[in-house]
Amino acid sequence: MRSLIFFFTLVAFCEAATGAAVLDPKDDIHNPLRYITSIPLTLVGLAFYLPVTLAMFFNVWSRGGKYMLCMAIGGAFYCAGLALRYPLHSQPDSLGIYIGMYMFVILSPCAFIATTYMLLGRLTREVRMGHYLLIKPTKLTKYFVISDCSTFFIQASGGGLAFLLGLVLQLISFAIFTFLFLFWGFKVRKHAQSVWLRDELVGKPWHKDWRALAATMLVSCAGITVRSLFRVIENAEGFEGPLTTTESYFYCLDSLPLFIAIVGYLPFWPSEFISNNLPRGAGDEEHSSSHELVNERDAFQPKRRGI
Repeated sequence: MRSLIFFFTLVAFCEAATGAAVLDPKDDIHNPLRYITSIPLTLVGLAFYLPVTLAMFFNVWSRGGKYMLCMAIGGAFYCAGLALRYPLHSQPDSLGIYIGMYMFVILSPCAFIATTYMLLGRLTREVRMGHYLLIKPTKLTKYFVISDCSTFFIQASGGGLAFLLGLVLQLISFAIFTFLFLFWGFKVRKHAQSVWLRDELVGKPWHKDWRALAATMLVSCAGITVRSLFRVIENAEGFEGPLTTTESYFYCLDSLPLFIAIVGYLPFWPSEFISNNLPRGAGDEEHSSSHELVNERDAFQPKRRGI
Protein backbone atom coordinates (compact mmCIF):
# COMPACT_ATOMS: atom_id res chain seq x y z
CA MET A 1 0.00 0.00 0.00
CA ARG A 2 2.79 2.40 0.91
CA SER A 3 4.51 1.50 -2.34
CA LEU A 4 1.39 2.41 -4.35
CA ILE A 5 1.04 5.73 -2.52
CA PHE A 6 4.69 6.49 -3.16
CA PHE A 7 4.31 5.53 -6.84
CA PHE A 8 1.27 7.72 -7.46
CA THR A 9 2.86 10.61 -5.55
CA LEU A 10 5.97 10.31 -7.70
CA VAL A 11 3.90 10.23 -10.91
CA ALA A 12 1.92 13.31 -9.83
CA PHE A 13 5.11 15.13 -8.97
CA CYS A 14 6.66 14.29 -12.35
CA GLU A 15 3.53 15.41 -14.21
CA ALA A 16 3.47 18.69 -12.28
CA ALA A 17 7.14 19.27 -13.01
CA THR A 18 6.62 18.48 -16.70
CA GLY A 19 3.57 20.74 -16.89
CA ALA A 20 5.47 23.56 -15.21
CA ALA A 21 8.29 23.17 -17.71
CA VAL A 22 5.88 23.33 -20.61
CA LEU A 23 4.03 26.33 -19.18
CA ASP A 24 7.18 28.29 -18.35
CA PRO A 25 7.37 30.83 -21.21
CA LYS A 26 11.15 31.03 -20.95
CA ASP A 27 11.36 27.38 -21.99
CA ASP A 28 8.59 27.51 -24.60
CA ILE A 29 10.32 27.46 -27.97
CA HIS A 30 7.01 28.28 -29.68
CA ASN A 31 6.68 31.56 -27.75
CA PRO A 32 8.84 34.10 -29.62
CA LEU A 33 8.74 36.63 -26.76
CA ARG A 34 9.70 34.07 -24.10
CA TYR A 35 7.27 35.77 -21.72
CA ILE A 36 3.52 36.27 -21.35
CA THR A 37 2.45 39.79 -22.20
CA SER A 38 0.94 41.68 -19.29
CA ILE A 39 -2.67 42.80 -19.79
CA PRO A 40 -2.42 45.62 -17.20
CA LEU A 41 0.72 47.02 -18.88
CA THR A 42 -0.93 46.72 -22.29
CA LEU A 43 -3.95 48.70 -21.07
CA VAL A 44 -1.73 51.33 -19.45
CA GLY A 45 0.21 51.72 -22.70
CA LEU A 46 -3.00 52.18 -24.68
CA ALA A 47 -4.32 54.61 -22.05
CA PHE A 48 -1.33 56.84 -22.76
CA TYR A 49 -0.98 56.47 -26.52
CA LEU A 50 -4.58 56.40 -27.68
CA PRO A 51 -5.67 59.83 -26.29
CA VAL A 52 -2.48 61.47 -27.59
CA THR A 53 -3.01 59.98 -31.04
CA LEU A 54 -6.65 61.07 -31.17
CA ALA A 55 -5.64 64.56 -29.97
CA MET A 56 -3.13 64.78 -32.81
CA PHE A 57 -5.76 63.94 -35.41
CA PHE A 58 -8.04 66.55 -33.86
CA ASN A 59 -5.27 69.18 -33.90
CA VAL A 60 -4.51 68.53 -37.55
CA TRP A 61 -8.19 69.12 -38.31
CA SER A 62 -8.72 72.11 -36.01
CA ARG A 63 -5.32 73.84 -35.87
CA GLY A 64 -3.74 72.93 -39.19
CA GLY A 65 -0.32 71.53 -39.94
CA LYS A 66 -1.09 68.71 -42.34
CA TYR A 67 2.50 67.50 -42.12
CA MET A 68 1.71 66.37 -38.55
CA LEU A 69 -0.73 63.85 -39.99
CA CYS A 70 2.28 61.60 -40.56
CA MET A 71 3.01 61.48 -36.83
CA ALA A 72 -0.67 60.94 -35.99
CA ILE A 73 -0.86 57.97 -38.36
CA GLY A 74 2.32 56.58 -36.84
CA GLY A 75 0.71 56.88 -33.41
CA ALA A 76 -2.35 54.98 -34.64
CA PHE A 77 -0.20 52.12 -35.92
CA TYR A 78 1.72 52.02 -32.65
CA CYS A 79 -1.60 51.76 -30.81
CA ALA A 80 -2.49 48.84 -33.07
CA GLY A 81 0.77 47.16 -32.10
CA LEU A 82 0.05 47.65 -28.41
CA ALA A 83 -3.52 46.37 -28.84
CA LEU A 84 -2.23 43.13 -30.40
CA ARG A 85 -0.35 42.41 -27.18
CA TYR A 86 -3.76 41.78 -25.58
CA PRO A 87 -4.66 38.63 -27.60
CA LEU A 88 -0.99 37.62 -27.47
CA HIS A 89 -1.46 37.18 -23.70
CA SER A 90 -3.81 34.25 -24.20
CA GLN A 91 -2.17 33.03 -27.43
CA PRO A 92 1.57 33.47 -26.82
CA ASP A 93 2.43 30.84 -29.45
CA SER A 94 0.51 32.62 -32.25
CA LEU A 95 3.12 33.58 -34.82
CA GLY A 96 0.62 35.64 -36.83
CA ILE A 97 -0.34 37.86 -33.89
CA TYR A 98 3.30 38.21 -32.88
CA ILE A 99 4.43 39.26 -36.37
CA GLY A 100 1.59 41.79 -36.65
CA MET A 101 2.35 43.24 -33.23
CA TYR A 102 6.09 43.39 -33.87
CA MET A 103 5.83 45.04 -37.29
CA PHE A 104 3.40 47.70 -36.07
CA VAL A 105 5.57 48.55 -33.07
CA ILE A 106 8.92 48.44 -34.87
CA LEU A 107 7.93 50.30 -38.06
CA SER A 108 5.49 52.98 -36.84
CA PRO A 109 8.29 55.16 -35.33
CA CYS A 110 9.51 55.73 -38.90
CA ALA A 111 6.55 58.11 -39.18
CA PHE A 112 7.70 59.99 -36.06
CA ILE A 113 11.18 60.32 -37.53
CA ALA A 114 9.88 61.52 -40.92
CA THR A 115 7.78 64.20 -39.20
CA THR A 116 10.82 65.45 -37.28
CA TYR A 117 12.74 65.71 -40.56
CA MET A 118 9.95 67.79 -42.09
CA LEU A 119 9.70 70.07 -39.07
CA LEU A 120 13.32 71.20 -39.08
CA GLY A 121 13.17 72.24 -42.72
CA ARG A 122 10.00 74.24 -42.09
CA LEU A 123 11.31 75.86 -38.90
CA THR A 124 14.53 77.05 -40.52
CA ARG A 125 12.53 78.53 -43.39
CA GLU A 126 10.11 80.19 -40.96
CA VAL A 127 12.89 82.12 -39.18
CA ARG A 128 14.80 82.68 -42.46
CA MET A 129 17.93 81.01 -41.09
CA GLY A 130 18.35 78.18 -43.56
CA HIS A 131 21.84 79.32 -44.53
CA TYR A 132 23.14 78.13 -41.16
CA LEU A 133 22.20 74.57 -42.01
CA LEU A 134 24.93 72.56 -43.70
CA ILE A 135 22.23 71.46 -46.19
CA LYS A 136 19.55 73.68 -47.71
CA PRO A 137 16.23 73.25 -45.84
CA THR A 138 14.31 71.98 -48.86
CA LYS A 139 17.04 69.46 -49.70
CA LEU A 140 17.48 68.44 -46.06
CA THR A 141 13.85 67.33 -45.80
CA LYS A 142 14.05 65.48 -49.12
CA TYR A 143 17.30 63.65 -48.33
CA PHE A 144 16.36 62.54 -44.85
CA VAL A 145 12.78 61.53 -45.71
CA ILE A 146 14.18 59.39 -48.56
CA SER A 147 16.63 57.90 -46.06
CA ASP A 148 13.80 57.18 -43.64
CA CYS A 149 11.69 55.51 -46.34
CA SER A 150 14.67 53.42 -47.44
CA THR A 151 15.36 52.14 -43.93
CA PHE A 152 11.63 51.49 -43.51
CA PHE A 153 11.54 49.19 -46.54
CA ILE A 154 14.76 47.45 -45.49
CA GLN A 155 13.22 46.69 -42.09
CA ALA A 156 9.85 45.71 -43.57
CA SER A 157 11.23 43.38 -46.23
CA GLY A 158 14.27 41.89 -44.58
CA GLY A 159 14.97 39.63 -41.66
CA GLY A 160 17.99 38.79 -39.55
CA LEU A 161 21.02 40.81 -40.64
CA ALA A 162 19.00 42.82 -43.19
CA PHE A 163 16.59 43.93 -40.47
CA LEU A 164 19.47 44.86 -38.17
CA LEU A 165 21.12 46.76 -41.03
CA GLY A 166 17.94 48.81 -41.50
CA LEU A 167 17.91 49.73 -37.81
CA VAL A 168 21.60 50.68 -37.83
CA LEU A 169 21.22 52.85 -40.94
CA GLN A 170 18.18 54.53 -39.41
CA LEU A 171 20.14 55.29 -36.24
CA ILE A 172 23.11 56.69 -38.19
CA SER A 173 20.84 58.85 -40.36
CA PHE A 174 19.00 60.22 -37.34
CA ALA A 175 22.27 60.90 -35.49
CA ILE A 176 23.51 62.97 -38.45
CA PHE A 177 20.22 64.85 -38.53
CA THR A 178 20.39 65.57 -34.79
CA PHE A 179 23.93 66.92 -35.20
CA LEU A 180 22.77 69.23 -38.01
CA PHE A 181 19.90 70.45 -35.83
CA LEU A 182 22.19 71.20 -32.87
CA PHE A 183 24.76 72.86 -35.14
CA TRP A 184 22.06 75.06 -36.66
CA GLY A 185 20.71 76.11 -33.26
CA PHE A 186 24.21 76.96 -32.02
CA LYS A 187 24.91 79.09 -35.09
CA VAL A 188 21.64 81.01 -34.85
CA ARG A 189 22.14 81.69 -31.14
CA LYS A 190 25.70 82.88 -31.67
CA HIS A 191 25.45 84.87 -34.88
CA ALA A 192 21.81 86.00 -35.19
CA GLN A 193 20.66 87.31 -31.82
CA SER A 194 17.78 89.30 -33.33
CA VAL A 195 16.33 86.06 -34.70
CA TRP A 196 17.14 84.04 -31.58
CA LEU A 197 15.30 86.60 -29.43
CA ARG A 198 12.72 87.50 -32.07
CA ASP A 199 9.58 86.43 -30.24
CA GLU A 200 10.85 87.47 -26.81
CA LEU A 201 11.57 91.02 -28.02
CA VAL A 202 8.01 91.49 -29.29
CA GLY A 203 6.59 90.37 -25.94
CA LYS A 204 5.38 86.89 -26.78
CA PRO A 205 5.08 84.49 -23.79
CA TRP A 206 7.65 81.69 -23.60
CA HIS A 207 5.20 79.06 -24.80
CA LYS A 208 4.60 81.07 -28.00
CA ASP A 209 8.30 81.57 -28.66
CA TRP A 210 9.66 79.63 -31.67
CA ARG A 211 12.45 78.37 -29.38
CA ALA A 212 9.81 76.42 -27.42
CA LEU A 213 9.09 74.41 -30.56
CA ALA A 214 12.83 73.95 -31.14
CA ALA A 215 13.20 72.66 -27.57
CA THR A 216 10.27 70.27 -28.11
CA MET A 217 11.95 68.95 -31.22
CA LEU A 218 15.20 68.46 -29.31
CA VAL A 219 13.39 66.42 -26.62
CA SER A 220 11.74 64.42 -29.39
CA CYS A 221 15.15 63.71 -30.94
CA ALA A 222 16.43 62.48 -27.58
CA GLY A 223 13.48 60.10 -27.14
CA ILE A 224 13.81 58.70 -30.66
CA THR A 225 17.57 58.23 -30.20
CA VAL A 226 17.08 56.24 -26.97
CA ARG A 227 14.54 54.00 -28.67
CA SER A 228 16.71 53.53 -31.77
CA LEU A 229 19.74 52.55 -29.66
CA PHE A 230 17.59 50.08 -27.74
CA ARG A 231 16.30 48.42 -30.91
CA VAL A 232 19.78 48.12 -32.43
CA ILE A 233 21.24 46.53 -29.29
CA GLU A 234 18.18 44.32 -28.83
CA ASN A 235 18.38 42.89 -32.35
CA ALA A 236 22.16 42.53 -32.14
CA GLU A 237 21.65 40.33 -29.05
CA GLY A 238 19.23 38.06 -30.88
CA PHE A 239 15.68 37.00 -30.11
CA GLU A 240 16.71 35.20 -26.92
CA GLY A 241 18.67 38.12 -25.44
CA PRO A 242 17.58 39.76 -22.17
CA LEU A 243 16.33 42.93 -23.88
CA THR A 244 13.93 40.89 -26.04
CA THR A 245 12.75 38.47 -23.37
CA THR A 246 12.08 41.05 -20.62
CA GLU A 247 8.83 42.97 -20.99
CA SER A 248 9.85 45.89 -18.79
CA TYR A 249 12.63 46.82 -21.23
CA PHE A 250 10.08 47.16 -24.02
CA TYR A 251 8.00 49.67 -22.07
CA CYS A 252 10.94 51.58 -20.51
CA LEU A 253 13.19 51.80 -23.58
CA ASP A 254 10.70 51.76 -26.47
CA SER A 255 7.20 52.86 -25.46
CA LEU A 256 8.19 55.52 -22.91
CA PRO A 257 10.88 57.31 -25.01
CA LEU A 258 8.59 57.37 -28.04
CA PHE A 259 5.71 58.68 -25.96
CA ILE A 260 7.94 61.50 -24.71
CA ALA A 261 9.00 62.12 -28.31
CA ILE A 262 5.44 62.81 -29.51
CA VAL A 263 3.42 64.09 -26.56
CA GLY A 264 5.30 67.41 -26.36
CA TYR A 265 3.87 68.51 -29.69
CA LEU A 266 0.35 68.75 -28.26
CA PRO A 267 0.98 71.88 -26.15
CA PHE A 268 3.53 73.19 -28.68
CA TRP A 269 1.65 72.44 -31.89
CA PRO A 270 3.96 73.28 -34.82
CA SER A 271 1.38 75.19 -36.90
CA GLU A 272 1.20 77.75 -34.07
CA PHE A 273 4.84 78.61 -34.78
CA ILE A 274 5.24 77.84 -38.48
CA SER A 275 3.24 79.53 -41.22
CA ASN A 276 1.17 77.19 -43.37
CA ASN A 277 2.00 79.10 -46.57
CA LEU A 278 5.78 79.25 -46.50
CA PRO A 279 7.13 79.92 -50.01
CA ARG A 280 9.32 77.12 -51.32
CA GLY A 281 12.99 77.98 -50.84
CA ALA A 282 12.31 80.57 -48.13
CA GLY A 283 15.23 80.72 -45.74
CA ASP A 284 17.72 79.23 -48.19
CA GLU A 285 19.14 82.65 -48.91
CA GLU A 286 21.36 84.69 -46.63
CA HIS A 287 19.39 86.56 -43.99
CA SER A 288 21.80 89.48 -44.08
CA SER A 289 25.37 90.30 -44.89
CA SER A 290 28.17 89.33 -42.53
CA HIS A 291 28.69 92.98 -41.58
CA GLU A 292 25.03 93.34 -40.61
CA LEU A 293 25.18 90.14 -38.60
CA VAL A 294 28.15 91.44 -36.62
CA ASN A 295 26.27 94.68 -35.86
CA GLU A 296 23.18 92.63 -35.02
CA ARG A 297 25.14 90.58 -32.51
CA ASP A 298 26.95 93.57 -31.03
CA ALA A 299 23.66 95.40 -30.50
CA PHE A 300 22.79 92.90 -27.77
CA GLN A 301 26.17 93.13 -26.02
CA PRO A 302 26.46 95.52 -23.05
CA LYS A 303 28.04 98.80 -24.10
CA ARG A 304 31.20 99.98 -22.42
CA ARG A 305 31.02 103.28 -20.60
CA GLY A 306 33.56 105.90 -21.51
CA ILE A 307 36.20 106.89 -18.92
